[in-house]
Amino acid sequence: MNDESLEQHLRKLPQPELPAGWQTEIIAQALREARESASPTRQVWPPFLMFLRQIVARNPLTASALTALWLLIFLFKASTPVDPSEKELLAHFDPNRPVYLVSIQDEIRLAELLQDQSEPRRLQIP
Repeated sequence: MNDESLEQHLRKLPQPELPAGWQTEIIAQALREARESASPTRQVWPPFLMFLRQIVARNPLTASALTALWLLIFLFKASTPVDPSEKELLAHFDPNRPVYLVSIQDEIRLAELLQDQSEPRRLQIP
């Protein structure tokens, strides 16, 4: 049996009767989904990403080049040696402690000033 004879055979078969309520349910569901997809919360791609998408979707060579570029970036990042002192700083990082972008000597002076201020000042009355 080839495709044409199969198609003719299927056309000769009687079409099944569908319940009348199904059509209204199907249309109502389709309208609900159409309203939901047209909601203002739908995310729209920025124009630059749409431009990139058009270039990459139409040109597999560009997609391959971008993939290779990201792999190179990942490999360079993974193979870059990390300073052990940086790891130590990250290991002892306390998010509750404020971070000062000054030298250690300035932090020591600041700590001394804060200790001096902890003592109440006494006013001399003449």
